[in-house]
This record gives sequence, C-alpha cells and structure tokens, in this order.
Amino acid sequence: MKNLTKIAALALAASTLTACVEEGSTRSEPTGMREASSAAESACMSAVNSQYGGQVATINVLSSEFSQANSVVMLAAVGVHGTNKTEKFRCLVSNDGQVQELSAVGN
Repeated sequence: MKNLTKIAALALAASTLTACVEEGSTRSEPTGMREASSAAESACMSAVNSQYGGQVATINVLSSEFSQANSVVMLAAVGVHGTNKTEKFRCLVSNDGQVQELSAVGN
C-alpha cells in the first residue's frame, strides 16, 4: 500500500512539473517573464554585432521579456574587437524585429 501511495505522489508531481515546463519558457528566467519573439531576439543580436562591424565572436541572449508594445532583450557580446572582453546591451525591440533602442549597460 505504501508503494502505491508513493507512485501516486510521484505521478502527480511529474504531471505538475511537466505542465510547468510546457507552459513556461525554456530559459532560466523569473516566473512571469516571457521570451520575446525569435525575430526580436535576432534583430537585437544583429544590431549589437553591427556596433562592432560584424567582429563579435559570440552574442548571447541573457534574457528577454515579452511585451505587447516592445520587448526587452538583454544581450552579452563576447569577444568584441578580437579580445576576450564582454559587453552587455539592453535592446528595446518590436515583436516583428524593428530595433527601437540599443544601449550598453554596466557589466
């Protein structure tokens, strides 16, 4: 009987966890934040890369927050100007990929 109770509890926990994963984002972001569209994230990555003449080794999306008006995407440019330097950016972008504002933020 104890085993049946344990199995039922595990099944309930697994189904609850699965529902959270399916409904939430795949990134490690606080609850309530939604990812911006891939078009928005890509546009921000391109905008950051253009700041360095296309010479950024890697651009990582640190987080993104969906909004009906404009989404916010936080990025890290790693390896700027051929160095190991990393610079962070905040990008305000429409959900169809039009960058409204791009600004460097403190590291």
